[in-house]
Amino acid sequence: MADQEFKIDTGNKILMVVSLLALLAVVVFLLTHLANFLGQLALGERDPVPAVTETVDQRIAPVGRVEVAAVDVDPAPAAPKAPGEVYQSVCAACHTAGIAGAPRTDDGDEWARRLDEKGLDTLVSHSINGFQAMPARGGNPNLTDEEVTGAVKYILAEAGLDVDETTAVAVTEEPVADPEPAPAVAGDVDAGRDRYAACISCHGAEGEGMGIFPKIAGQSADYVAEKLKAYRAGETVGPNTALMAPMAMPLSDEAIADLAAYVATLGAPEEAAAEPEVAGDAEAGAGRYGACASCHGAQGQGMGIFPKISGQSAGYVADKLKAYRAGETVGPNSALMIPQALGLSDEAIADLAAYIASF
Repeated sequence: MADQEFKIDTGNKILMVVSLLALLAVVVFLLTHLANFLGQLALGERDPVPAVTETVDQRIAPVGRVEVAAVDVDPAPAAPKAPGEVYQSVCAACHTAGIAGAPRTDDGDEWARRLDEKGLDTLVSHSINGFQAMPARGGNPNLTDEEVTGAVKYILAEAGLDVDETTAVAVTEEPVADPEPAPAVAGDVDAGRDRYAACISCHGAEGEGMGIFPKIAGQSADYVAEKLKAYRAGETVGPNTALMAPMAMPLSDEAIADLAAYVATLGAPEEAAAEPEVAGDAEAGAGRYGACASCHGAQGQGMGIFPKISGQSAGYVADKLKAYRAGETVGPNSALMIPQALGLSDEAIADLAAYIASF
């Protein structure tokens, strides 16, 4: 009994073999993957799945970052405008001719008085902040305090003053002779008389003016020639430019000189056709004319861009002043004349017109 042999049937043997083979295959598979994993660790070649890597990177990305680099600085500010440039751009329009009560640039006595009474700081403050008819910074808000101050000192220097912070000392200079008057326009009066036939229908046979067309008798040859050349060039000279420009365009310099020479011979006011009288007090007008003399001259002779008004009738002058007062564009100087006329009453206009007609 003790020596009896243990027997396994054939079915169990086959099952055992298959099980051993399956187990062996699992062991081989695990050993292979273990070897690959260890090899990648040793060589540093094992990477996570790309999708996982990207997701992790996004989640751990910092909210902000610090970079060290050179910082661009703002460009250097523009250099201040030269005093002379500032003067020409905002000051010259009034101070050169003394518009709206502004002291003329060349009036050294007046500037010395103002500087002594008010001091440089006050003059600069008025220029920066505005004073009476003068707008702040001359009307250009982009000017700096430094630029305005430079312009004030420029005017004082042009007036012949040595400026320190408290006093003004007039610079002594040799008197300068008045410049000689410009030579008269050379023209042929007889030839100009013939050409003037085309002008009579508007300006009258004696230059007395008709309706909307102004009196031209009494104007100088230079003044007439200047205006005709402006019309010929297509410039806007006055409200009748659209009518005058076509008349002047075909005129040669010689023809203009001839016409100007002839018109200058028309002239005494008493020879012109009678116009309705404007009732005004010439003496009272003389007192008001001081504000006009700085541009039109003490005797209405005209100065620079400002026309001669002597010889014009009282009616013509009154009409023009009323047009300026109404804000109408009468000519190229309307922007300067309108503020002067706005405060004038009918009586003041009549007085001024009566005085101007007496020149």
